Amino acid sequence: MPISMLKNSIPKRKVIPCIAFLFLFPVMAAAQNTYLTDVEDFLIDMLLISNKYVSPAAEAAVYQSTGSWYSSAKSLELYEVDVSLHVNALSVSDAQKSFTVNDSDFIALDIRDAQSAQVPTALGGDTSVFYDFTLGGDDYELQTFEGAKQQVFYYPYLQGSVGLWGQTELTLQYVPEVKIDDSGYKTFGGAIKHNISQYWLGDNQDSQALQVAVQVAYSLFDSKVFFDGFEVTSTDQNQEALAVINSLTVDANAVTGQLIASKSVNKFEFVGAFAVSQNKFTYTMGGDGDFLIGLLNDAFTALEDNSFMMRGNIGVNYHMHNWYVASNITIGKFLNTNFSVHYKL
Repeated sequence: MPISMLKNSIPKRKVIPCIAFLFLFPVMAAAQNTYLTDVEDFLIDMLLISNKYVSPAAEAAVYQSTGSWYSSAKSLELYEVDVSLHVNALSVSDAQKSFTVNDSDFIALDIRDAQSAQVPTALGGDTSVFYDFTLGGDDYELQTFEGAKQQVFYYPYLQGSVGLWGQTELTLQYVPEVKIDDSGYKTFGGAIKHNISQYWLGDNQDSQALQVAVQVAYSLFDSKVFFDGFEVTSTDQNQEALAVINSLTVDANAVTGQLIASKSVNKFEFVGAFAVSQNKFTYTMGGDGDFLIGLLNDAFTALEDNSFMMRGNIGVNYHMHNWYVASNITIGKFLNTNFSVHYKL
């Protein structure tokens, strides 16, 4: 077909939209690329903030879940059972409640009316700091994450132990999800303890002799911090918020090895231990706005990390026939105190 006839066969009303699309497509593509680049820069900045925000809460979760797997270096007799009710109380220092952000740290975010600011961690309190940023040419704002606003985090749970062969002891603990004030938790784990002082004390060991044991424990601890919902919103009041974020969940898995020593003096028993933990953390934001929260949680996989912690424990028990009460203090980056009441069957 001649070209002149081909031109005449195409209706003009179809040619004009096609030509318009050809001219507009590069503009649309450029706008899309700009938006995606802005989102990527925003997520990078959010990872920087989130890492400093969640780290103290993750470390606190490990201290609470691994600080009280034992009450003595002695092992229970074969098939003897120890049932106990525990309460952990973890104190938060001022240094673990906040961190400093600077404008120079960010790609997309600008601290409103300041070059730097002190903002809360997940264990901190209120804040009035805002960030401004742009997505695809539109202006948005984000209030800094707030913390749980608690000085002390309490964590009650039940624990049970049974004596096995060769002065070995199995311990289990489990708590369904419980919410206290602005935080919640659930935990599950198990531990094996073996008395090693039997190998040099022999069968005729003094009941008040120094006892030494080793223990290996696995803990799965999910800790959730709730806070007042804050919005990622446009400065245009007619637009809906991109997201409303109101919670942070920290999943901590810890494998702990401990060297334990204890000595009885009349009805008292003095206990000390040195522990090393290998820990893995994962983080999840909760709230409304599936698209942005989904992107944030996908990006949070970059924060998943393995870490090591070392700490010391000291404690004292008081025995009354089949009952005894125990107290234990974990000393390290955090101060965690554990009180428990035990009954032996």
